[in-house]
Amino acid sequence: MEIAVESGCIFVMDALLLPPILRFEGELYSDGWRLLNRLKSNDIESRARDCSWNFMFLAEVIKRTVFGFGRARSLRRATDKVLTAARNNAFNSVEVTEITARQFLGMHWVSVDAHFRSLQKSNQIKALAARRRDLAMVQRIPGAERL
Repeated sequence: MEIAVESGCIFVMDALLLPPILRFEGELYSDGWRLLNRLKSNDIESRARDCSWNFMFLAEVIKRTVFGFGRARSLRRATDKVLTAARNNAFNSVEVTEITARQFLGMHWVSVDAHFRSLQKSNQIKALAARRRDLAMVQRIPGAERL
């Protein structure tokens, strides 16, 4: 069964070390990513504030477009490209803001617009090298409680 990705949905990197209040139920979507289909960003932000964490928002829109046969498959590929970009930039969350789909002569054109998000203790976005180091440490602690 295909998992429904829609505008407003949140992806969180799987296996993050988080306080108990920030452990969210969701469906495993892609390698290392979990789709939180029942929560919106304001729900996550309020929970994060309750435990002195932050759900940071990057204003820059990340847009990935894919051409292919089949809307669902094209949407999956475009979403995977957005998630790969988030991982490469060491962000642990992504908010999908817009999905555009068109079809012409049997070819599907799907575009996914998203914003990188970061669920973190600090109230400032760190430099890329620091984010990568923090993400690597959080994902390697053996025996720690995970998302």
